[in-house]
Amino acid sequence: MCGIVGYIGPKSADSVLLVGLIRLEYRGYDSAGVALIDNNELAIRKEKGKIRDLEELLRMQPVNGNIGIAHTRWATHGEPSKQNAHPHVDTKQKIAVVHNGIIENHLEIRSHLQSRGHVFHTETDTEVIPHLIEEELKTKGNMKDALESSMKMLRGRFAFVVIREQEPDKLYFARNGSPLVFGKGKNETFLASDISAIIPHAKEEYILKDGHWGWITQHGMNLFNGTGQIEDFHLVKVELKLGEIDKGEHEHYMLKEIHEQPDVLRRIISERVDMDSGRVNLPEMKLPIEYLGRVTRIIATSAGTSWHAALVGKLYFERFAKIGTEVEFSSEFRYRNPIAEGDTMVIAISQSGETADTIAGIHEAKAKFCRVLSFVNNTSSSIARESDGFIDLMAGPEIGVASTKAYTAQLLSLLLFSLYMSGVKWIKSKEERIEIFKEIHKLPEKVEDVIARCDIIKKWAEELKEAKDFVFLGRNYNHPTALEGALKLKEISYVHASGYAGGEFKHGPIALITEKVPVVCMAPKTEVYEKMVSNIQEVKARKGKIISVITEGDTIVPDLADYYFTIPEAPDYLTPILTVIPLQFLAYYM
Repeated sequence: MCGIVGYIGPKSADSVLLVGLIRLEYRGYDSAGVALIDNNELAIRKEKGKIRDLEELLRMQPVNGNIGIAHTRWATHGEPSKQNAHPHVDTKQKIAVVHNGIIENHLEIRSHLQSRGHVFHTETDTEVIPHLIEEELKTKGNMKDALESSMKMLRGRFAFVVIREQEPDKLYFARNGSPLVFGKGKNETFLASDISAIIPHAKEEYILKDGHWGWITQHGMNLFNGTGQIEDFHLVKVELKLGEIDKGEHEHYMLKEIHEQPDVLRRIISERVDMDSGRVNLPEMKLPIEYLGRVTRIIATSAGTSWHAALVGKLYFERFAKIGTEVEFSSEFRYRNPIAEGDTMVIAISQSGETADTIAGIHEAKAKFCRVLSFVNNTSSSIARESDGFIDLMAGPEIGVASTKAYTAQLLSLLLFSLYMSGVKWIKSKEERIEIFKEIHKLPEKVEDVIARCDIIKKWAEELKEAKDFVFLGRNYNHPTALEGALKLKEISYVHASGYAGGEFKHGPIALITEKVPVVCMAPKTEVYEKMVSNIQEVKARKGKIISVITEGDTIVPDLADYYFTIPEAPDYLTPILTVIPLQFLAYYM
């Protein structure tokens, strides 16, 4: 996943593009670059590393202009390097391209172009795009026809923006599967992977659809569909506010978003939970009750953090709604020809709503005539549009590289949907649901309590900074928490970490434990508490460093652990929302 920004207008393009890239850094952070037309010449600056490294390069080697494109990269084809960073150019360095997605037939195209005399300088799939456009220009004679012809030759999921030295008043674009939005402000226009990159300057927006291509000028957009016909479009007001994506008093977006979790939970509870009727309100879902009543099986498909949420969701669906549930990696589900029938509902979970493998999984589900319900944080996303129904996570914009508040929003939303289904299927009575709602209403205050005490974890992180490997253990509802904690540590701190179910610990992973390996044990007071205490004793016997997350009032684990953090008492099904928060802080401070 990469981030794209394009700009035409009266402002200094480099400044606008850099701000946009910072907002899109969650989409990629191993290299970044810009291309501007400066004094009628195409100028490119790119650098390996964070966006601040590109910013320093631009300070040392400035470029000026009012039109440009920019990119932040998450490497897929070719290692993270300055050479492989976007933008990429054609042979004569007159055309530059930024691209998000994968060109599946790039080797075939590269071979064809090499036979025509083109020389390639990177390992990326993206580099074929400017070369292909250059080649098509030789016969088509103009960018419109060259772009349309080139787009038809590309296979895969992509969104790209093109700047051409000979046309200093236009940016060309194409979209097929990867997100791209057009924004319009006062005498300025934008293209971006996400609307957050271009506010508050963009006042109106239009989300481009698959097959769309065309060009923008300073004053508007010329849009065509996949058959080459002019496409009418209507701009809508940008609803996202700058304050929603500002870091405020926090040093990083991740820290801000961790602290936003109590308010996110309050918002969901306020909108969803009706204490008087014992009902869950899901007005946007739009799946008929008659259909939901026939559902006897759920397949949840997702990736990364959302997959961990799906594992908790499985426990919710089976416990509260008595619906057998399977959890699949989207990247595997899309290829394995799953057995699914009309009474099987597929649930797709995605923070961004643009996860490529999850979208492909939706297509696979629909090919099996299954209805798809998605849980998304972006209700105008591809996944929301392609699903039969969706549930808004209501977490608000998540800019940080690692998902935090969207994860806890997913957990609560999945719990509430399982309670909704328990009513549809007459599994839980109104009175039983109201009792559960009472516990849910206590969550925001409990989360605030946890966050308020997490400063101690900063001290732990300092003491553990030499550790090269971590192990995370959990059982039942907190096995996914262990997996999520390990993922966060890898994702944010670049520390190797593995998560395991506590019962599987002795089947191999226990051999890894030494005094140099911290083991994070999720041991709140639940029905598997005694089993987790046994795991902790196994670690202690091998002199591993023990970090435990436990329930307030526990008198056993503090005597065994080197470090322990307490959470407020809560029913077992709510503990994953509380136990994950200290792990988010651990990843952040490490």
